[in-house]
Amino acid sequence: MGHYRFQDLGMADVQRVGTLQVEECNEIWSDVMTQIGALFPDGDIDAGLAGVLSERNEKYQRDVQSYVDDLGLQNTAVGRTREIAADGGEAMRRAASL
Repeated sequence: MGHYRFQDLGMADVQRVGTLQVEECNEIWSDVMTQIGALFPDGDIDAGLAGVLSERNEKYQRDVQSYVDDLGLQNTAVGRTREIAADGGEAMRRAASL
């Protein structure tokens, strides 16, 4: 009975990696925005440049949110796959013990 064992560690990694990527990207983006802001310590940023930065920041936020939404769907699917695999493994163990 102990010959087969389902392990889903790799699947858990798939669920974690996207979240870690989002966190890392947000840290990088925040650092970039902070460094750009530091170039204008007195707030004397050109209106045109300020507008471009604001647009880029809004686009980044939309893109990240879209990725996070897609990631949530992927993680739901991976979680369901893990459940199905565990249930299937349990059913095989029960059948083998009959």
